[in-house]
Amino acid sequence: MPVLKKQKKDEIPNEEPTTINSEAQPAEEPSLKKSERREPSKFSRFLRMLGVGILLLALGVGGLYLAVYIPQTNDLKAQIKAAQSEVTTAKTEVTTAKSQVESLKAVEAQLTQAKNDIVTLQNQLDKVSAQKSVYQIQSNVNTARVALLKDDSSGSAQSLEYIIQNLKALEVPAFPDITKNLETRLTGIRTTITTDKIKALSDLEALFNDLVLLADNIK
Repeated sequence: MPVLKKQKKDEIPNEEPTTINSEAQPAEEPSLKKSERREPSKFSRFLRMLGVGILLLALGVGGLYLAVYIPQTNDLKAQIKAAQSEVTTAKTEVTTAKSQVESLKAVEAQLTQAKNDIVTLQNQLDKVSAQKSVYQIQSNVNTARVALLKDDSSGSAQSLEYIIQNLKALEVPAFPDITKNLETRLTGIRTTITTDKIKALSDLEALFNDLVLLADNIK
């Protein structure tokens, strides 16, 4: 039977299983920390990818802004400027047209006034012409009267022919039948010159007085 050796006091074995067990647990901590360090790495990559995406989006927007928006804006500004220029030109043309219209109105007013003046002057001319014819007839009537007083029947008849010629130029709008009436009276006087001198003188005097009234009415 073997003899058991007595163990020394310092060779008494420590309770290593307990120590090993107590020290084994912290040994797993590095693996946990390693796994924990992996998660922020994925998140960081996500953030970086997100940042890159945002940057690319910003660059795309910037490129779109430079390629599309700015040219369109410049084009619109140019169109607005051209439109404003056209509006200014149109306003100038409208102002000029208004001025021309006013000038045309003034010219039209002057033309109307000129037409009225022409009508007035023509009426005055007609009156003067009628008065001239009446005065010539009066003069020839007096000549015929003087010839009759001198027993100059031929001279009186000649004056009557002048009166008939004067009647052809006599026009009195206010008395449209005056020429016909005078011709009728002169036809009777032409007959009485040779047959009844006194009646002829009386008829010539009445004719002269009527011509004076006619001249006054023509005024």
